[in-house]
Amino acid sequence: MKKFATFLISATLLATSVNLSAQTEKNQTDGCQFRFVLEDLAGFGWGTGPGIKITVDGVEYGFVTLPWGTPSAEETLLLPSGEIHFLWPDGVGFNSNRHYFEIYNSFDELIYTSPEELPDFLFFTYQNECPECLPVSNFEGIYNSELKQVNLSWVAPESEYVTGFDIFRNGVLLARLDSTINSFSSQTDTLETGDYKYCVVPVYPYICDLEEKCFETYINNVGIKNYSFDLLLYPNPANNELRITNYELRITNVEIYDVFGRKVGEKFPFNVLKGWTAKPDGIVINISHLPAGVYIVKIFTDQGEVVEKIIKQ
Repeated sequence: MKKFATFLISATLLATSVNLSAQTEKNQTDGCQFRFVLEDLAGFGWGTGPGIKITVDGVEYGFVTLPWGTPSAEETLLLPSGEIHFLWPDGVGFNSNRHYFEIYNSFDELIYTSPEELPDFLFFTYQNECPECLPVSNFEGIYNSELKQVNLSWVAPESEYVTGFDIFRNGVLLARLDSTINSFSSQTDTLETGDYKYCVVPVYPYICDLEEKCFETYINNVGIKNYSFDLLLYPNPANNELRITNYELRITNVEIYDVFGRKVGEKFPFNVLKGWTAKPDGIVINISHLPAGVYIVKIFTDQGEVVEKIIKQ
């Protein structure tokens, strides 16, 4: 099942020091992600011995190191609430001219920087209290084929830490909403026919391992056609102008959408709006005001609709 966040643990951690049976005794969904920034100032890596050993309430949870030949890296580890001990292993010397690291908590706050020396190998203790990560509830999705619109609604989790909601479509972030909003609508008339998955994920100021609440639907835009021989949209990529050349189709309107489905330009009739000029050999559209990115151009003709993707440089 797809998760909201993926946590990466080094191969060394997986192969050597993680006590998997101990981890199963903890509720990992209530864990906090800790980020380790590791560096070898000499540029070679720490080798097989030096590293950071992690225990929570006396239970060993992992060993983070910088493999030989890797001058720098970042590792993340999900740890539950409790008293965390970060240790440098007994018998392994610490060289401040080589071993440099930083530790960040789940709020991405720097909680420790490697010192000049490590006395008695126990170098840092941290009391970890993970706020509970809760998903949305009463989630509902509806596709209105007549209005060509997907409507989502939900009830926010009872948590003071929720800062907003992320809306994803087929794994791509569609919008980030304020924490006071509990519904979202998205037009689908610019989409190609196919299967679509819309998901809502609450946003916390710390990393959560949350299951997504999703709505899946099939969108059939049968009115969208491709008149590749009759209509030419160029240049692509474009800078300041787009040109539409048509030989057999009568164009009645043109609309431009960003990747989030928001209309950012419309032209009808051709001779009214500034920047949209009708010429004998086609139509010139001024797009100099649009930021660089990917856009959807929807062209209405007397025989149907044409949808093309363009890149604005």
